[in-house]
Amino acid sequence: MTELPATQAADWEQRYREGRTGWERGGLNPAFLAFLADGTLAPGRILVPGAGRSHEPLALARAGFQVVALDISPSAVAAQQERLAGTPGRAELADLFTWEPEMPLDAVYDQTCLCALPPALLDAYAARLARWVRPGGVLAALFMQTGRPGGPPYHCDLHQMRALFPDDAWAWPEIPHPMVAHPGGTAEIPVALVRL
Repeated sequence: MTELPATQAADWEQRYREGRTGWERGGLNPAFLAFLADGTLAPGRILVPGAGRSHEPLALARAGFQVVALDISPSAVAAQQERLAGTPGRAELADLFTWEPEMPLDAVYDQTCLCALPPALLDAYAARLARWVRPGGVLAALFMQTGRPGGPPYHCDLHQMRALFPDDAWAWPEIPHPMVAHPGGTAEIPVALVRL
């Protein structure tokens, strides 16, 4: 079984504690708002992996979703638990490579998880996503475009993403995909894949 190294979990926790969180927007991602507005994300069971302290899990819970926000950082999970209190959402401290949903999900919203994982773990992560999302369900992902080697965040080349999420398992939307500027000086390509 592929597991996230404990040192990486400690590193993310340290980044939160030291305030080294340049990936945080401080508000809702414009691509997320577009996914809600056009119905790409419709109320149901949804996972936000690597949720950190993002605002999207609360917005989903308020919009009627049964949301699970996962992270490996205890302080990020504590922040989400506080934020989600009194909603149909919950936050869990979990390793993505051991966690399993109670039943297949209607959707996954991956805003930062994919680009935070070392490339060696992407195949295992993609296999889990394919297992977690029900047929007809949606993977709404933001593919980070750094244009440079190394990370995190890691560059999510579209050709690599097409291989990671192949046409025999996922229906891809028409290209081109609109780019969304990221406050860190990079950009993201929002893509909604439908599980076949």
